[in-house]
Formats: sequence, structure tokens, C-alpha cells
Amino acid sequence: MTRLKAGFIALLLGGAIGCAVSEPGGVSGSAGTGSPGSAGTTGQAGTSGNAGTTGQAGSAATAGTTGQAGTMGQAGTTGQAGTTGAAGTAGAAGTTGTAGRGGSGGSGGSTAGRGGSGGATAGTTGSGGSGGTGSTTVPSPSAGCGKSGRPSGGKVEVSGQSLHYFPTNYDGTKPFPLLIALHACGNPNTEFVSLTTGNGLDTTYVRTFPNTPDSGQCWSSYTGDVARILQQYDDIMANYCIDKNRIFATAHSSGAQMLVNILAHKTDAQHLNLKGVAPVAADPYNVAVPMPVMYIDGKMDNQRSADSAKNTVARFRTANMCADTSKPFTAVPMCNSTDGSRPAVDAGCIIYDNCTVPTIWCSHNDPSYSGTQHGVPCFAMKAMSDFFAGL
Repeated sequence: MTRLKAGFIALLLGGAIGCAVSEPGGVSGSAGTGSPGSAGTTGQAGTSGNAGTTGQAGSAATAGTTGQAGTMGQAGTTGQAGTTGAAGTAGAAGTTGTAGRGGSGGSGGSTAGRGGSGGATAGTTGSGGSGGTGSTTVPSPSAGCGKSGRPSGGKVEVSGQSLHYFPTNYDGTKPFPLLIALHACGNPNTEFVSLTTGNGLDTTYVRTFPNTPDSGQCWSSYTGDVARILQQYDDIMANYCIDKNRIFATAHSSGAQMLVNILAHKTDAQHLNLKGVAPVAADPYNVAVPMPVMYIDGKMDNQRSADSAKNTVARFRTANMCADTSKPFTAVPMCNSTDGSRPAVDAGCIIYDNCTVPTIWCSHNDPSYSGTQHGVPCFAMKAMSDFFAGL
């Protein structure tokens, strides 16, 4: 009996010990790997790990924790469009960066799946549009806009004082740019009438040709001459339709000296609000305001001192904060002189580097003006027209 009880107890203890040993839990889930993704979509979350299977009579395996979601790929930034110059091509937009794909879920186990890797880098910025030619200045109508139509014959003249010409399509409502042209010593104020005809200036600009009553028709009295020029300018603005943002000036010899002298007087220069100038054969004055310039002079001009052109250009370079360096300005083509046997003329133009405004010097070899190289060369008026149109 005693043996029977001892055997029964042993049997019960063996069963209890066997039931206390649990089966192994589920294996750890492997980490989810994130691959760089294509389009900037949100990474897919890792799937939950499978729970470990329960051993016989064992305690339940701990369930695998949820895999962390892949981080959202950063979208590529859109490239900035190129600014459009007139006739310029727009810059291509930047490509969009690709986003990271979410990590795959861990299989069962206690270790969580690893999140997907981050998205690809942002898209590259689009390149800018190439610059076009032509002005983008917004017109500023003068007080005279809408007062009257085109004057009879397209011409208004006060003998010995002023002369204005109007394009055939001028109607008094659309503002036109204004071109002021100052004649050379000993020349009437009609000198530039023919020079500005047939090259686009006559069809694009209202043209005004002031006159000086000074001895020999030379601009020799600054105070009186500038007062007349400013008064005529004010009269045009008050009575005709002019774009106040597009006032230009050219001049020759004594007239060119007068024009550069006006630029040396800041108040007078600001009154005219010039957008650009193209003096021919002037002399140096201390230019008081930054001014886009195409300066033209003969390389061997015998009516000016040897350093006149160089020193005049130096004053413009100072006002326009140019570097000492320059490069050829090839936009001005060669031409044939109107003088003598009509030799080929090299415009000899350069443009200075790093200026705040365009600064061009054309040192030519046109023998015009009776072989003096002091005249208005064959390329000048077309070059001026193109230069003004580009400002």
C-alpha cells in the first residue's frame, strides 16, 4: 500500500514537471529595408510581425511589435522657371526628388521591422531663361497724352529755336520714346534730321532737335543753353504723348560736349531723366550720375586732343563703377565710310566689365568729316538705335 501511494505520487510529480517546460517563442522579425523610392509618395508602413506560436502548455509567445513606417520621402523642389527676356527661353523646371519606400514588415518576433530610408534629394533647380533683346520698361505717360493727335505733317518748328518730328503712327494717346539730338558747332539743328531717318529712329521715336543761338551755333553758354533745352523738354512733356521712362540723347562735337556737360550737372541730368546717351566726339566732364553710354570717337580724331576720348570714357567708367577690363563688343558690324573712296570702317567697339549700367566705347577709323575722323561714322546711327532699344 505504501509502495502504491509512493508510485502514484511520483506519477503526478512527473506530469507537473513536464507541463512546466514551455515551447520556444516566435523568432525575432528581420528588419525591414527601405529602398530609395520613385515619386515623393509616403513610405508604406511595415506590416505587423507574426506572433510566436504557443508551445504545448507553454505561456503565449510575445507578439511581434508593429514595424515602424518608412519616413516620408522629401518631394523634390520645383525648379524656378527662367525669367523670360523678350525672345528669351524659359528655364526648365527642376525634376521632382523621389521619395523613400516604406520598410517591409518584420516576420514574427519581438524585434520591430526597421523603417524605410528617407527619400532622395530634392530636384535640381531649373536653369534661367536666356536674355532676350528689347526693353521691358513699363511706359510712364507724360501729361500731354490724350491732348491732341499727330501734328500736321508730323512736324512742329519754332524757327531758330526748336524742331520736333513725330512718327506716322503717333496718335497722341500711345506714349512714344523721345530722342534729343544736339547738333555740332557750325551746323544747323537739322544736322540730325537726315542722320536719324531710315534707321528705325524716325519710326520709333518722337525726335527733337534743339538749336543754340550762341556765336557760330556752338554750344558755348551752358547756363543759357541748358535753360532752353530743359524748357523745350518740359513743353514736349506737357503737350505731347511721351514715355517719361524712355528719354534718350545723342549729340555731335560741340553738341556732344554740351550733352556730357549736362550729365556733369546732377540736377539738370535728373530733370531730363535720360535712359541712355550716345555722344560722338565730346570732351571729358565729371559725369555726376550713372548713365548707360555708347561713346563714339575717331581713333585719330584730329579735332580733339590725343587723350580726349580716353579721358571722357574714364569719367563714364567712374560714374558707372566699371572695372578696368573690357571685351570686344561685336554687335556693331563693319561698314563703308561715306567719305572719299568709301573705305571699310572698323567700329572698334569694346564693352567694359562689371559696370552698373552698359558702358561701350567705339574707337573707329572712319575718315569722315573731311578726313578728320571727327564726324558721325557710318555705323553710328544704326548702332545707337540698337543700343537704345536694348536698354
